[in-house]
Amino acid sequence: MDGQVTVNDAHLATRAAVDGLGIALTTEALAEPFLRSGQLVRALKEWSPSFKGFFVYYPGHRQVPTCLRAFIDVIRAARGSAAARSSLKNPLTQD
Repeated sequence: MDGQVTVNDAHLATRAAVDGLGIALTTEALAEPFLRSGQLVRALKEWSPSFKGFFVYYPGHRQVPTCLRAFIDVIRAARGSAAARSSLKNPLTQD
């Protein structure tokens, strides 16, 4: 390839790849619509594992600081809504 484009934003990297400027290391969530439409193809499939989500490790369940409890609740709510969205896309692949 001639030239070089370097970005530090997954959205820009995805857009650049869709526009034919090269390859992108991005999240599956950003690439998925373009993979479905054929605008992008997965390269190095064996080296691109699925992201199972974030994990929060903290000591015990007693006296959890209020801000940490709020963060955990937000993560759980987001995870629940993501699971609901994915089950709407393909109800045959529920875990």
